Amino acid sequence: MLELNLLTEAFLTTSAGGAGKIRRTLPGVFAALTRGEIDDFPRVRPHQRHVWHAFLVQAATLALSGSSRSALPDDEETWRNLLTGMSPDDPHGVAWSLVSPPNRPAFFQPPILGVDLSGYKRVFETPDELDMLVMAKNHDLKAGALPSDDPELWVYALVSLQTQEGFLGQGNYGISRMNGGFASRPALGVGPDGGASERFQRDAKRLLSLRAELSARYGYPSKGGLGLLWLNPWDGTTSMSPKDLDVFYIEVCRRVRLDRQNGQLLARAAGSKVARIEAKAMKGVTGDAWTPLVIEKNDAKALTLDARGWTYQQLVRLLFPHLDEKGAGVESSPLQSIAPTDPEKGLSFIARVLVRGQGKTEGFHERRIPVSKELRGFLGTAKAMEEAAKVAHDRVGDAGKFARKVLYPAIMTVFTGAPRTDAGERARDDQSAKDRANAALKRYDAWLDLRFFEDLDKELAVLDEEGEAVRVRAYWIRDVLKPLGKDVLDDTIAAAPDAAARHWRVRVRAQEVLNACFRRAFNDQVEAALGKEPNNALEDEST
Repeated sequence: MLELNLLTEAFLTTSAGGAGKIRRTLPGVFAALTRGEIDDFPRVRPHQRHVWHAFLVQAATLALSGSSRSALPDDEETWRNLLTGMSPDDPHGVAWSLVSPPNRPAFFQPPILGVDLSGYKRVFETPDELDMLVMAKNHDLKAGALPSDDPELWVYALVSLQTQEGFLGQGNYGISRMNGGFASRPALGVGPDGGASERFQRDAKRLLSLRAELSARYGYPSKGGLGLLWLNPWDGTTSMSPKDLDVFYIEVCRRVRLDRQNGQLLARAAGSKVARIEAKAMKGVTGDAWTPLVIEKNDAKALTLDARGWTYQQLVRLLFPHLDEKGAGVESSPLQSIAPTDPEKGLSFIARVLVRGQGKTEGFHERRIPVSKELRGFLGTAKAMEEAAKVAHDRVGDAGKFARKVLYPAIMTVFTGAPRTDAGERARDDQSAKDRANAALKRYDAWLDLRFFEDLDKELAVLDEEGEAVRVRAYWIRDVLKPLGKDVLDDTIAAAPDAAARHWRVRVRAQEVLNACFRRAFNDQVEAALGKEPNNALEDEST
């Protein structure tokens, strides 16, 4: 018996402008995306956004690659036929149903050899219990809060689990498209500033054009590779070789089956002895269209982000990739480069990742960096890109130099000078003081992050004007970094425990250190560019 067939039943919620919310079939979603009628999927949770987008793009690309069509069709019936054709052994759409006989495939659920579900002992009663989020403290999101009888939410949970989960104990292996079981599946690409339709069309067309190149580069067959990995039976004891897959394969990493019990949907899961894809040696280098690569000593691996997420330092490294003299650096994701067919205006770099840790989730991070006119002008040629990269990386260096050489000593003056102890002022190597100073530096970085790329555009805009870029940089150091550092220092002084009798002594001394360290680190650079021009941004308050 088939239940909840995505090809024929409309339970996927979409929204667009004044049209309100419309529930569609999966073929209807593809048709509406192609016609430009979908702005958003309002019931997709933030951490599911990328993998849902990736699923739609990869499925559309696989469907068209297996047909005689080269353009995205805009009618629902054509899409229904294309999706049905992806599983020729199941002409009635079994592979696109949420519930099917155990020995047949179901949506993101590999068939079982036989019909025995006794080995599927773990039961998930709600979609968010099945989803891959680890919420041990139950703070930001409540576990088990979603309704069990909502098929749409089970769809998103299945896609999330099967395409971005990692290792979670014996028998629970993760996906192939990340570097190791405790890593994450990052997504970095260029997208139009419109809604879901614009992004879908752009990425699907780009993948169709890149198909042959990526297949050859990563060693996938040009034709005949398996695209939907839930079509094949899996008993948990065998792995698939990447050589048997399509370059845009949509994987499953867990043995899961949806079932009905007392009229409610639930999921049953079983462990596996091996990962579904034997890809450990690949280190996540699978040709994933949104994953940048890290190169070290000519050895590539998929990017893994930590809990800090998409900081300006990380984004500069990724948006302006280059290899150093030792062959180390970063390689852009296939969908990160701007194509000739992309519009002149209204583009952004879109970065998303759900950071995973060992047995925990360390945050969902999403960021958009507008592709400004100034930045767009440097993305056309390798030489121009190198010039922009040098400016961006040098700015990161200046920001870091200010943090460590100027701000850190001033903040340490606060924490080692107060409160007074029997032994006098605290030692400069006091670990507690260091920890508190480093926390203050994080605030500095967070504030700088808010305007870093906007300020970068100002220097890129004058790179062709002799001497002007040097002046713009000097103003940035003097009129942005230094006042920002002073604000952080003032906040630190105000929050630091201190005896009243020592407050002004500590304050004046910290400001003296800030100014003295700034002169030592940056005076030559600033004065060479600006001369003795008055500094209106910050006077020496220590006097």
